[in-house]
Parts: sequence; structure tokens; C-alpha cells
Amino acid sequence: MNYIIYFDLSALLISSITLWLFIRKSNCHRLQSRVFLTLVIDELVMTLADLGSAILLEKKDPSTVIVSDIVTTLYFLSHTLMPVIFMVYLMVLTGVYKKRGSKFFIAVMVPYFLILVLQLTNPFTKLIYYYDADLTYHRGPCMVLLYALVLFYVLLSSLHIIRFRYTIPHHKEIPLTMFITCCVLAMAVQFFFPYVLIECFVQISMTLCLLIDVENPAEIYSSETHVYNRGTFLFDALHMQKNGTPYKAIIVKILNEKQYMSSIGYASMSEILCSIAQWFVQITNDDSVYDCNNGNFVLTLYGSQLKKSETIMQYITNRFSTDWLHNERILSFQTQICEINVPEDLSSIGDILSLVDSAVVPTGRIEIMRRDQLNFMKRQRAVERAIKKALENNSFKVFFQPIWDVHKNKIHSAEALIRLVDDELGSISPEEFIPIAEKTGTITAIGQFVFEEVCKMFSIEQLHGLGIDFLEINLSTVQCTHKLLPQIFETTLSHYGLPTSAINLEITESAAINSQETFQETFKQLHNMGFTFSLDDYGTGYSNATYIFNMDFDIIKIDKSILWEAEKKDSAKIVLANTMRMIKELGKKILVEGVETKEQRNLVVSMGGDYCQGYYFSKAIPKQEFMEFCKVFNSSHHGPVD
Repeated sequence: MNYIIYFDLSALLISSITLWLFIRKSNCHRLQSRVFLTLVIDELVMTLADLGSAILLEKKDPSTVIVSDIVTTLYFLSHTLMPVIFMVYLMVLTGVYKKRGSKFFIAVMVPYFLILVLQLTNPFTKLIYYYDADLTYHRGPCMVLLYALVLFYVLLSSLHIIRFRYTIPHHKEIPLTMFITCCVLAMAVQFFFPYVLIECFVQISMTLCLLIDVENPAEIYSSETHVYNRGTFLFDALHMQKNGTPYKAIIVKILNEKQYMSSIGYASMSEILCSIAQWFVQITNDDSVYDCNNGNFVLTLYGSQLKKSETIMQYITNRFSTDWLHNERILSFQTQICEINVPEDLSSIGDILSLVDSAVVPTGRIEIMRRDQLNFMKRQRAVERAIKKALENNSFKVFFQPIWDVHKNKIHSAEALIRLVDDELGSISPEEFIPIAEKTGTITAIGQFVFEEVCKMFSIEQLHGLGIDFLEINLSTVQCTHKLLPQIFETTLSHYGLPTSAINLEITESAAINSQETFQETFKQLHNMGFTFSLDDYGTGYSNATYIFNMDFDIIKIDKSILWEAEKKDSAKIVLANTMRMIKELGKKILVEGVETKEQRNLVVSMGGDYCQGYYFSKAIPKQEFMEFCKVFNSSHHGPVD
């Protein structure tokens, strides 16, 4: 019976096309790509050897026995090597190889080396195959061991996919599983029907599918710099995190990339960034360079590479301390370099990306990020998580700081202040978490939480019973730009049966400045609904009297810094007196913050202030303490100020 070689001829064509497509589209410095290339070459050799062996065996020419022996042995060598390469490919794809030591790989390769010895000695032992007197090819008694070896590595590969399937995207898991399934079926067909040379055809066809679905260069590489892109960094970092692989990340941020992009053009800057990226590849000599966009690069080092980290850091520092030359143009890059150990310094991928994406103001030619700066980034991320957790669990607390009415000598209102106590971080100051919440956008949810909690905790009867006219609630800059804010507040007040007169909305002057057009409309709607307004932090650097008479504020809150300076300097006292006189002449009420002593209180009273807020009266306290404080204070204070 003649061998059916048409499948091998087709496999040869598909293998050649696959090799051409891969080399044409891929950057083969990536280990995963190099292993895949090895797989394709091995299958091409296997196909050629299978085809050559079939042709020579059919001739039964005594003069070609030695050549036939060599070609057939080559076929079996490449045949048994293929599942080994595929298993290694899976280990690289899932990132497991970064964690496993050399002893593990040696143990895994022992069965292959034993069969390799058996294959190389076959011309003498005839244990795998042999020729009879008529030069007819026969399988030897140990042929089954070759197929058993293949099945062994196929089983290992299958178990690996199952064990680490969480590190493989679903659209890649399917072709990998199909590769194993189809190859096993083809091997079974050829084992029972040895003249049907279908195995190579199926294997190389499935490899082409892997090239299309798994080894897609567009998914892996940056089209500009030809190193790994941001998505690949996320993918690889996820693998190392899930596999428990420690590594070092060197983050290099070119801070003036946008300025050069504007001055020399996008195309030229892309060429320069590509040159820089390829230089990183040269000094690392491994698949560990990622372009994370906007002139930000990440180099990852693991295993034995960690020994080179100091040398690589020195290379980078020295190189960016000097100019770069491109098309006779001298470029001086301002660079920040940060070296972190994962997971010791930062454990989450989100923390690492926050560090990569964080805005940096250039301070010199090269800035090496210090440990305290890294700790600051870690703290920010921890606070972000605490904010998110508090919103999910409704664990924020609302405290109230009493506000004293100069004319009535009583506590007439209070400022509602948010407080955050986290299980891990403890008490977090609003001065720390409010700016972070504004940056992340969670401030809107926090603001609504405060508004709803205040409405929920008080009825109008309770407020008046305590002698309280209204409560003050802060509005953030982000809330001021929310077009639906008036409707949200109206719905909340209606739900809890409170009139708008029970709430005074407090905004900073910077909020009005930074979002003037948007806020003017929101301000107008809220004012028409009956809300009163306070302008907070007057005198902190944003001050402009225009905002006082252009916007209908009821109360102007003078910042504590002005009061404290007025105690020390006569010039500051003159500023405070004239500021208060101007505000009074505009028909506004004056609240002075930061009143901590009787002398400060008396100073405010003598200058015509209307309200005082500060530790002299009380710090911010929980609702029950606030209610008790108001009852005691207002019942014991009558008549003029002493």
C-alpha cells in the first residue's frame, strides 16, 4: 500500500505560509514569540522529514537505507519534540516559567531525554523501527513508548490549561484546547492507519490558528515603538501576580515628551521613542520592555535578571543624563526613574499603573523617585480603597461643628463635616481624603451621602428645638458642575420632609472660579429653590470681591489664617477690619473661622462679625454630642456677650 502524501504536501504549504506570516508580522525578541517560532520550525522539519521518509520507504532502494534512517529518525525526533515545545509555550504564555526553577524544568524533561537516547540508538537497537530483508518498514517493540511520551506531554499541557485557565483569556483558551484535541485525534488516526499521513497537516493547521488567535502582534506590541504595549504589561503582570512571581519593575517616564511632540512633530517623536524602546531592549536583553503610552516605559526583571538591576539602573541614569541625537537634532529629556519591588513595595497592578500614570512636574534633568514618594503613592491608593469601601458599606460618619451667633449669643447653626475611619488605616483626615475623592470622582457620592445623612438625622422641629436655624453642607467643585444637582437635592429634601431653608450650601471660592459658567446656572437654580449660600475660605489666595457681589451669597466665611495673623500683626489686623467692613457694606453676613481663644472671639465681635466657628466653642462632634451641646450652651447663655 502506498503512503498518502497529499496531506503532507498541504502541510508543507501551510507550514511555509505560517512561518512567513509570523516572521513578517512579529518582533521575535519576546520569549513567547521565540518559543512559538521554534514550534513552527519543528513542525516544518517534521513535515519535510515525514514526506521524505515516505518517499524513500516506497522506493525500497538499498542505496538509500542510510539516508532513510537519518530522515526517519529526524521525523521521530521532531515528532516527540513538538508536544514538549507546546508545553513550554503554555508555561511561557501563562507566566509560570518565571516562577519555576531549573530543577522543575529538568524534572519535566527527563522522560523526553530518555526517549531521545532511545531514538538516537535505534540504528543499532532497532527498538523503535527496523527494515526487513525486503527493506519493508516495520514498527519496533518500543514504538509505543514514543506515542506514550507524546500523550504524557499532551496530558501535562491539558492539566496546565485547566490549572492556570484564569490567566488565559477565553478567546485564547479555545484555540489552545482545540490544538491539543485535534492533534491527539490526528495522532490516533495515523497510529492506526500509518499510510494516511494526516498528523503533520492537522498540527500545522492548528498552529496557524494559534498564530491568528493567540500570537496576534497587534494585541501584543506597540505599533510605534515595537515593544510590548500597555495591554501586554497588564497581562504579564497579572500572570506574575497570580503565580506569586516576585519581580522588579523599573519605570522610566519621559516628562517633556509632549513638548517635543509639539515642536518636532508626531512622526519624528515616534521615531525617537522607538529608538529609546529598542535601547531598553538591548540593555535588558530579554522580553521585558513595555510601552505604557505617553512616554512611559516599564522594564520588568525577574529570576536571575534581578542580579542585573543595579547595572541596568546605572545604564539608564547615565544615558538620560546626556543628550539624545536624532537627525542632527539634540534632545534633552527630563526623566523620572522609579525602581520598585513587587510585591514588597507595591502589590496590586492598580498601584503600579497609578505610579506609571501619575502626573509629575519636572524638577531637573533626572529625578530618581525616592522611597517616601513611593510611600505617598501607596498611601493614596490605600485611601482610595478606603473611600470605596466606606461608600459601599455606608461607614462614613457625619460630625457637626457648632457656629455661634454673636448677636443672639447662642449656637444658631453648624457645619456638617464628613469623617472617615478605616479598619486598616484608622482615622483619615478630610484634608487627605477629600482631594483624593475629587480626583477619582467619588466626591459626588460622598457629597450626596452627607446631604442625605443630614436630612435623615434631623427634622425641622428638632433643629428649631435645639435653637438651630439651619445646617451648613459643603459642596465640592465636582458637585458644582453636576447639572442634576438641584433635582437630586429637591427629591432628597422632599423625602425627609425638610424645607430648603433648613440647609445652607457652602462652597469654596475656587469652586466658583474653576467652573464659573457651569456653576452660575446650578447656583441660580438652587437659589431659586430657596437655598442660602456661604462662600468658604475667603482670603486664602483666590479672593476676588467680584465673586461676592456677582453671586448672591448670604454668608462670607473668612479663613482662619487671616484671624490668626491679625492677632500677631497690626497690618493683618487692618486687612481683617477693612475686609469685614467691606463685606458688611455689601449687606452680607460675616462668619470668622478658626476662633480658638476668648481674645480671638472678642476681636471678631469688636470688628462687627456676625458668627464665629472654632475650637473655642467646640470641635466637630457626632450628632448626639452636638444635640446635647446645643441644649446646654443655649440654655446657659442669654443676653449680650460677656
